[in-house]
Amino acid sequence: MSSQGVHINASTDSQLWQQLKNGSELALGKLLRKYFNTLQNYGYKFIKNEDFVKDCVQEVFVEIWSRRNTIAQPESVKAYLLSSVRKKILRESVRQKINQESEIINIENDLNFAELSPELQVIEQENTQETIKKIAALLNSLPKRQREAIYLKYYQNLERDEIAQIMGINAQSVSNLLQVGFQTIRESWLGLFIHYLFLLNFIL
Repeated sequence: MSSQGVHINASTDSQLWQQLKNGSELALGKLLRKYFNTLQNYGYKFIKNEDFVKDCVQEVFVEIWSRRNTIAQPESVKAYLLSSVRKKILRESVRQKINQESEIINIENDLNFAELSPELQVIEQENTQETIKKIAALLNSLPKRQREAIYLKYYQNLERDEIAQIMGINAQSVSNLLQVGFQTIRESWLGLFIHYLFLLNFIL
């Protein structure tokens, strides 16, 4: 995605947020439609319970609407929404004791990267499905916070400051998580990983 495209997208989000603050239900609906699938998929990284995750996403938007007169303008609407859903899911899963019903996902082992980003879907179509599966297995072997940082960086195309906001850490800690995660992968499977980065045009 070009830097110009990112800027246009961010400006549109900012405009919609301001319209929402001014009482536009249409703007709220546009943001909900734009980000619902992204937020739902992110929520599934924590809990494999479709109804619960959908409810949490919807409740975040209801809360935003109810606080529209006092809520601040975020630097990144997408990062704000991801952070809000993350907090809502983790908080509600404890309050509703979902983990006692074995519905909560152990992120340490199961933050699953088999769901492909658009770039990986293109590679899959080029008959490299087995390579993608091996990369996914490597990613899934990483500790949970490294995996989450990589997911937000390369699957959601977020900047380090945005990831820091979502995960509740500072930008340097995000950089450290990414660096250590990729170093582990390089040491495990250097050749395959370089091929993967080349196909996606990633520059670390």
